[in-house]
Amino acid sequence: MTEQQLPAGWQMVKFGDIAKHISKRVEPSETDLEIYVGLEHLDPDSLKIKRHGVPSDVAGQKLLVKKGQIIFGKRRAYQRKVAVADWDCICSAHAMVLEANPKKVIPGFLPFFMQSDVFMSRAVAISEGSLSPTIKWKVLSEQRFVIPTENKQSMLLQLLNKSEETIGHCDASIIAVDQATHALRSKEFVSDSGMVELQEIADIVMGQSPKGANCFDAYTAGSLPLLNGPTEFGEEFPTPVQYTNQITREAEIDDVLFCVRGSTTGRMNKADQKYCIGRGLAAIRAKSPELNEYVFQVLCHLRDAIFEQAKGAGSTFPNISGKELKEWRISPMSKERALVVSKNLRQLTLVKSNLLYKKESVQALKKSLLSLEV
Repeated sequence: MTEQQLPAGWQMVKFGDIAKHISKRVEPSETDLEIYVGLEHLDPDSLKIKRHGVPSDVAGQKLLVKKGQIIFGKRRAYQRKVAVADWDCICSAHAMVLEANPKKVIPGFLPFFMQSDVFMSRAVAISEGSLSPTIKWKVLSEQRFVIPTENKQSMLLQLLNKSEETIGHCDASIIAVDQATHALRSKEFVSDSGMVELQEIADIVMGQSPKGANCFDAYTAGSLPLLNGPTEFGEEFPTPVQYTNQITREAEIDDVLFCVRGSTTGRMNKADQKYCIGRGLAAIRAKSPELNEYVFQVLCHLRDAIFEQAKGAGSTFPNISGKELKEWRISPMSKERALVVSKNLRQLTLVKSNLLYKKESVQALKKSLLSLEV
């Protein structure tokens, strides 16, 4: 689009006209500042810095950042890391420190603009290098972008700030739900009244992979969807991408699908239909069907400990055997109490799912606002 085709008041500008590059170097050992921000501390598509280190964590010259300035990950820009500093600090030299030129753009609008697909796509396109692509300020400053009128910026900024505020509330609520869930599991699934083995309350079916010649990309008569591991897992239920007519081991509806091999040992989903399971999974089902949710919640409580045992099995590749799973010891609980506890935990899971859905919806709205259609 040419400048003549733009609506009245919209501008085609160089990035260097709306943003200033700040490049003040600091030795971590010589600064009085207490906060260090590395690229590892920035979350993709989040303007909020939620964690940080300290200058003594690092060596070599870093960049000085003043409160309100923008930290932009110039290395591996495809990670979409842009954040606004809440305090004076130092940051990685693999970032750029920027601030808005208030004569050309509303300062609060600039970091949101840098989150847009238009900006990020250009940032990736001009990155140089193959192993660790990096952006040069000289090149970035010459890139031309369409910027809306000041009134449009102001209107968008109000909506974007509200969106960001709502996303922050969702994140805080999700953390609170996770903490409540952990506290309830820790309280209910620890007992001094002895232990029982998992196999006393549940059956464990270890997966077995069918031959490759019997696997297909689409459903055929007599086949079942095949699950090999967590690549098919979703938030709660898997999405099959393969089918097989060699039914080796089956997971029934409501079974817990439990990863037993590799770095994802302990990751879980639930079976929403019958599946054939490969050797990377186990299907765990309660002996009393109404206790399937209880078994799932118990395994959620145990999975970190199970993973630690899997890592200690004497191999560089973590795995947990069927025998070890069957003999895993858990605290006993009456059926009546198990139903109450699992119902409460399920409610917390549903609350979290609703919060995640709300967050995703607001993020989608935010993305649409940043499309900057003229």
